[in-house]
Amino acid sequence: MSLSTNAVPVCRSMKALLLALPLLLMGCGDTSNSPEDPRILGFPPQVAYLGVDYNYNFGAVGGDNLLNYSLVNNPSWLALEATTNKARKGIVLRGVPGITGGREGEDDLGQYDSIRIATNDGNLIGDSEFSVEVRHNPLEVVSGTVTEGEPYEPDVSKDSDEVCGIPDMSVSPDVTVNHQKLVTGNEEVAGPGDYGSGSRNYQTYRSLIRVDLGQPSVEPVSVRFRIQGQEACDSADAGEELPCEYEGGNQGRALYGEDLVLDGNTRYGSGFPEPPDYIEYLNEDETGGTGLLHFEAGQTTCFIPVWVHDDSLAENTEFFDVELEEVTEGIAALDQDGAVRTRSIPVEDETPTADFEAESITVSEGRSRQVTATLSRSNDTGAALYAAVEVLNQENELASDVEVCNSSTCVTPSEDGSLVIEFGAGDDQTTFDVIAQSGGESGAPLQEERMRELQFDQSFQYGREFAAATTDSTVETYINEWTDDVTQSQLGFPVKSLVAGTLGEVYVAGVDSSNKIRLQSINRLGSPDSGADAQNDVVALGQDSGVDSGDWPQTSDSIQLAFAGENTGTTGSPQVTRYLGLAYPTASDEGMVKLFRSTISQEDTDNDGTNEAVRSEKSEEFLWQRAPVADGTWNQQALSVNQDGNLYAGALGDDSVRVTRIDTGEDSDTGEPVADQPWTEPLKATAPSLNGLFATGTAGIVALGSDGGAVDPGTIIGGEDFYLFSRNADGGAVNERVQFGTEGDDNARLSEADGSRFWLAGDEGGPYEVDGSGGFEEDAEGDSGPFLIAVNSNGDLQGAIHPGSLEDQKGQVGNIRALAVSGDNAFIAGQTEDERVYLMGLRYTGSQSGDEPSIEQRWSATIDDVDAIVDMDSYRDRKLYLVMDVGNEQRIRLYDQVGNPLTQ
Repeated sequence: MSLSTNAVPVCRSMKALLLALPLLLMGCGDTSNSPEDPRILGFPPQVAYLGVDYNYNFGAVGGDNLLNYSLVNNPSWLALEATTNKARKGIVLRGVPGITGGREGEDDLGQYDSIRIATNDGNLIGDSEFSVEVRHNPLEVVSGTVTEGEPYEPDVSKDSDEVCGIPDMSVSPDVTVNHQKLVTGNEEVAGPGDYGSGSRNYQTYRSLIRVDLGQPSVEPVSVRFRIQGQEACDSADAGEELPCEYEGGNQGRALYGEDLVLDGNTRYGSGFPEPPDYIEYLNEDETGGTGLLHFEAGQTTCFIPVWVHDDSLAENTEFFDVELEEVTEGIAALDQDGAVRTRSIPVEDETPTADFEAESITVSEGRSRQVTATLSRSNDTGAALYAAVEVLNQENELASDVEVCNSSTCVTPSEDGSLVIEFGAGDDQTTFDVIAQSGGESGAPLQEERMRELQFDQSFQYGREFAAATTDSTVETYINEWTDDVTQSQLGFPVKSLVAGTLGEVYVAGVDSSNKIRLQSINRLGSPDSGADAQNDVVALGQDSGVDSGDWPQTSDSIQLAFAGENTGTTGSPQVTRYLGLAYPTASDEGMVKLFRSTISQEDTDNDGTNEAVRSEKSEEFLWQRAPVADGTWNQQALSVNQDGNLYAGALGDDSVRVTRIDTGEDSDTGEPVADQPWTEPLKATAPSLNGLFATGTAGIVALGSDGGAVDPGTIIGGEDFYLFSRNADGGAVNERVQFGTEGDDNARLSEADGSRFWLAGDEGGPYEVDGSGGFEEDAEGDSGPFLIAVNSNGDLQGAIHPGSLEDQKGQVGNIRALAVSGDNAFIAGQTEDERVYLMGLRYTGSQSGDEPSIEQRWSATIDDVDAIVDMDSYRDRKLYLVMDVGNEQRIRLYDQVGNPLTQ
């Protein structure tokens, strides 16, 4: 819209032009006492709508006499009112597009520019220019969600004159519904012919489907509408598994007459109240009902009442359509300017909904894992509710290598289909077992472990009375093929350090009885036997292993392992590259680091047209070794490696924490891999410890530990403080030098990281609480003791907990000897106060309030007949690998992500 104002002199007589100049200055050209030029005031609306009153009250100022007004270049529907504004100077502009000026209807649509309104007092003229666009007045079916068993009333202003009246929503008539495809309880059905028919009595409730008219019309508007359910079904073919009503796209469609109705009296005979005055029923047929919706002049919101039945069938969310078919009276649009003529309305079932408690499980071959199915609320139906579960393989077919069992029945999905589970009256959960059959499809060390998907068989509930509603959740079910503990006798040495690999293999290191370092892998099947075959993915790389792995100078028992792996190939030609780093302090205080690399690629080795997984040669895995620095004390303490094979070593020495990066280069003459050292960075400290070093994607290289004094350039907070030291991995500036903690002694024993969250664990400290702003609560209450805290890359406290009692009152956490993390999950192991070995799972919740814990205990278990935990690592939040002392022998044992043993 544009508007301009002008004033033009009217004194134009020839006589004035012939007068002398002094006379002109005294005549109409003399402005010393002339009135103010007339001016139009105001800015009229830029948009008008068909059938809607458009008006604007212009003001005016100036002039010496009564002002007159005129309108130029205006559309035929727009005019000035004959009566001027008596309260002040001005005039009213008014019109109704499509009605006034000859009822031109949609011909009045469009843009009108350069409309001019002028005023004059007989001497001077003032005018304004403006534009207006005429649009459709849209109708819209408004979205809403209906729930069985309760009325649905949109949130509107009931007292507004623009809103149609709300009918009585407390009415809930009884209705007898004839179901055509019905099955009861846990009856078995094999095809459409097994479904029966029957009549059932229900209550039904009003649901008001809101329809809006964009602007209040000056005339009544009526629109014909249709409520549409599922389209009519043909008779089911003999080969179909389900009746047509429940096949394919029909599964999410409400059945008109069985789930809902428009005109209940016509459909069922009687018992329904009359519709509100603005609704007129027209027709009822097999799949829907038709009617008229009337808006009185000035109304913009009305409702289509639909009756939704509270049936006894479990249904996932179903939809019916509301369509505005034709405007039969007045002017309104169904397709233009934001109109919504059709809306699918969801109907939520009020039946308790079944879901799975776990998102993923791991089960060992030949063993079972109990699974819990839960209800969204206790089963308050007064009868048992049923659901069915099934397991699919990676080809989305029913699996053949698992069984699913309840207390009385076991089924193999590929042969028997789904398993029926039961929720008793008043129950809110039930359990069943998943069993992984022995001798499954894989058995190949170089392949990923098998994954199956546990899900609800939603076809079970179609047309079924007393079935629970179900979600579309799945439980990723991983089949573990490592089923037996690996013992120290099998390895030939006690393990000091363990790290998990890409496929579920592990790498272990230790010192044998001859004081020689031993390093080797155990493949994902649990075999530690290397042999000559590289394809078994087991290799021994330690001192005197027979495989080239460099020199092994004298060492202490402190050995660090670090692993990183990634898929470096393409979809058509996958390749896994794995880097294994090893480090330890030496008697000469120089330290030693080594890097190994192995690859797994897909090749057609036997020319049969099928690719097989092929591992790199064991003799080619050792890349390089070196002392981390050329001078100064280097008491090697921590190690990390990234997916590019860049190795980072951390040490204590010369009153500092020292971190260095070592890359893998290539000798220009021989082409052999060599170690390049881009940088070394010190952190001045007083009496530091170094708990961990982590190569992260976003925070750079992060070192964590504690110090008894000031960490440059920090300030002492208490007796001993935590510190976080990070720098850019590529050799840039230092990112952070942070000292944090409480006024007491803050000393961690262990640290781990996943992404940009860093965990610290110790046996004594605190009490620790989050203050909500990244710091420690100064007035924290409670006892100090074993702790677990989480911080971000800035050293801000994100979570804290003092692990307490184990489940079933099996003891109190006494110390923490092992820590592993995966995403938001952390796992700790150690001894209770009465010296029993425990394993515990915890989760970071993100809560920063005192009402919810920032870290919560999820589960705990005691491990009988075990003396101590030596080390632990996690694999993709599926498995935990524990090194444990059992008498005079060590064992490596596997647990799932909730503490169930996978090996024995």
